[in-house]
Amino acid sequence: MADTLSEAGASNVVLIGCHGFTTLEDLPAVRQNLTRLREVLTDVGVWGIPADRVEVLDQPPSEGQVVAAVKRAATAATDTLVVYYAGHGLLDPEDSNELYLALPESRTDDHHIDSAIRYDTLRRYVRSSSAKRKVVLLDCCYSARAMAGAMGGGAANLVHKADVEGTCLIAAARETALALAVPGEDFTAFTGALLECLEKGVDGPQELLSMSLLYDAMRSRLKAASRPEPQMNSRNAAAQICIARNRAYVSHRPSPPPARRERPAVADLLAHDPGSDLEASLVRVLSATGEVVGGGFLVSPDVVCTCAYVVQRALREPGHAEQVPDGLVTIDFPLLDDRPRAQASITSWHAGEEKNVALLRLGAQVPGTQPVPLVDERGVWGHSCRAFGYPAGRDHGQWAAGILRARQGSGLLQMEADASGPSIGPGYAGSPVWDDSLGGVVGMTVAVDRRGHNVYLLPSSDLVDSHTLRPPCPFPGLAPFSETQADNFHGREADIDLVHATVRQRPSTLLVGPSGCGKTSLLQAAVLPLLRANGLSVTLLTPVEPLAVALARVLTQGQAGGVAERPPSAEEVRELMKADSDVSTDLADRILGRLDGAEHILCIDQLEEFTSQDSEAVRDLFRLVDRLSQANRGHLLRIVAAGRPEVLDILPDSGPPVVQFLAPLHTDDLKRAIAALLARVPKLRFERGLPDRILVDVGEAPGRMPLVQLVLTELWYRRTPSALTHDAYDSCGGVGGVFAVHAEEAFQRLSEEERERVRRLLVHLTRPGDGDAFICRPVRTGRLTPEQVVTTRKLAGERLVVLSRSSNGVRQDDEIVELAHEALTRQWPRLREWLNESREARLWHEALRTQRERWERQQRDPSHLLRGLELAEAQRRLAADPEDISAHELDYILRSSARNARRARWWRTAFWTLAVLAAAAGAAVQQLVI
Repeated sequence: MADTLSEAGASNVVLIGCHGFTTLEDLPAVRQNLTRLREVLTDVGVWGIPADRVEVLDQPPSEGQVVAAVKRAATAATDTLVVYYAGHGLLDPEDSNELYLALPESRTDDHHIDSAIRYDTLRRYVRSSSAKRKVVLLDCCYSARAMAGAMGGGAANLVHKADVEGTCLIAAARETALALAVPGEDFTAFTGALLECLEKGVDGPQELLSMSLLYDAMRSRLKAASRPEPQMNSRNAAAQICIARNRAYVSHRPSPPPARRERPAVADLLAHDPGSDLEASLVRVLSATGEVVGGGFLVSPDVVCTCAYVVQRALREPGHAEQVPDGLVTIDFPLLDDRPRAQASITSWHAGEEKNVALLRLGAQVPGTQPVPLVDERGVWGHSCRAFGYPAGRDHGQWAAGILRARQGSGLLQMEADASGPSIGPGYAGSPVWDDSLGGVVGMTVAVDRRGHNVYLLPSSDLVDSHTLRPPCPFPGLAPFSETQADNFHGREADIDLVHATVRQRPSTLLVGPSGCGKTSLLQAAVLPLLRANGLSVTLLTPVEPLAVALARVLTQGQAGGVAERPPSAEEVRELMKADSDVSTDLADRILGRLDGAEHILCIDQLEEFTSQDSEAVRDLFRLVDRLSQANRGHLLRIVAAGRPEVLDILPDSGPPVVQFLAPLHTDDLKRAIAALLARVPKLRFERGLPDRILVDVGEAPGRMPLVQLVLTELWYRRTPSALTHDAYDSCGGVGGVFAVHAEEAFQRLSEEERERVRRLLVHLTRPGDGDAFICRPVRTGRLTPEQVVTTRKLAGERLVVLSRSSNGVRQDDEIVELAHEALTRQWPRLREWLNESREARLWHEALRTQRERWERQQRDPSHLLRGLELAEAQRRLAADPEDISAHELDYILRSSARNARRARWWRTAFWTLAVLAAAAGAAVQQLVI
């Protein structure tokens, strides 16, 4: 979770830049870096740090000046200290691990660097600062050398260890790589990406830009442009430092998803008219005197699209002028109550004949408004459509209808107005045309013939300015779909209807499925919006607090009514949940009175996490809801929960929930779902055969659904202007390559102790195959140590392993853990190295496992225990590395050792017995002879 925004008045920034050098190559873009960074950081819409708390060192002549500035800022800052350097990074000829930051007079030869700053010198002053948070940004070659331990990473590309407490460091290039300053570009590559993220924001639900979010966005942009990838390290949650607001953040809850036409039951529940989105997006463009000069519409919550010549009319600019006009444009929303008015600035401008469009940005979203979806204009011949314009004498607007045709040679889309209705004239300029079949805007009116019969539209794909209006990525990566992404969730229509209907009819519903099958997405992106659309009050509970505390919090937020004089405490709720008898009238009234007669749904995600905290509390909650339902209280309080199969172990005997099982999507359904996701983005498509190729590569891997989304997200950031391509898929290494990068990044976030446990676990989940191949081997969690089980659940959260229930298992230790995809054994260098190093040991383990299983099948016949050289080797390996021996293997080895010891004692006893007998017999013979 992101931290709060750093307090601007208690923070200090030092911007250091060197662009002209005596002996080194000049870097002219660095000068613009400094100027623009200062402007952005002092912008109240980004951070708003006072200008007097930003010190800019442009061409500092000496190390002393730089050190003095950093020392001043480090002393003055109590909240956040930011130090930025752009210029040349130099390596000490005698110690290539030592990073130097070049100054204008810096010189270097085979043995010495002169007139440069050791990064370690700056680091000491940053470390000494009393500021709670510290950020270091290095835009220079070899800048990852500034990271502690950067040279010890082996195959890793990212290092997440810092030696400065509470510090986040982002470097422009790896420790062996050059940074990039492209001739002719305004900014260096790294700082250009940083400025783009700060100025335009990052798509997503985060209101603030944490350093980790900022880093991920910069890395994606630079990687997609084939430029050096930045590196980041952080310590003590420093990755959550926030020095900027997210300008792409929209502070509103999205409207419920539109009705799915193929599912009438859902459509009846939602009763949503897609055309209402159009009405909530329509604007009038007004002149300074209030005259209506044309139309427009919202294409994002704060961006209006209209014709450039409509803006020229509004600002009384000559129509032939090509430069961007000055001034603000006044607009209002004629179909909303009170017709709210706003002003907008011009943010994108195309005044040509072939493309005449302007994008206007509002200062904030207007309440009650809604942007329209843009749909692909291809294949719309014969579709009915509608438009809303402002012809002479109709300032309040007039609807017109027509039939769509196709593109002309000029690139404009043709529409024929309905001859029986109003003609379309100049007053429709800038108005959107809504395709009734596709449920979205197919284009914008830019021209009509004299009779108003033939209308010409600028297609929707030409309305989108990728610099001003970046389409958000429709794919969630490894994360589940959230409620804010409800419009992007596809492929589960039948399951949605079934779960929703069950929730409406029964006190409690439990959605069960293996890890990665899509439970959270279905719950949060589909079922919750439907329940809210039905007018129900819904509270989503996640495992950050005990259930009783969460329930008490929900009731505290309710409206007091009836005899509910005060909300019940968490202790009272816990006692009520534990009660075995009927619900007491007093407590029932106090709980239900808080709901004021309205139905309330408790939505519990990741139920298995709650059960691991307090399984009895989960069981009690289901019982409570059932008893409230039976006490003639109706269904005012209900539960819908989602969890992995192990939660079935804790279901109460009385009042159990209705269980709905969720299987992974079938391949055809998954293909349709991802196609539907991309279809929402105008002008973008899959290259032919790419979805099939991805699904073939991912196969039937247990973790394939999140993995497909991860691959699609990577392809999104590598896309061309028109398509997700096979070339991009090849360049990222396909499914295995993308997953391997994620695995390495997840590994780097672990502690040293956790890394060793991960190594042992992942090696344990494979076995040697033919040649140099390795094969995934599912393992029961009951055969793992408690520490390995903890590690398993952590890796399941990173989607590296998948947990499922054995088909014949009835206990929690019958859960199955396996690698999410076998490609990791081939394409993750770190795992491949581990496996190669352990091949001989894994072969021995497989042989031991086979012998042990044969011993089990033979009713533990002692003759199948280890003996001789086999036992000696097992004992040697046990002594050398006891942690690599599982509990079952240890039991088998100890039993074999015990049997061997017994046999040895028997043989010793037999030997001495025989020796004694032989001695006695010899004495008797001797007496006889005498």
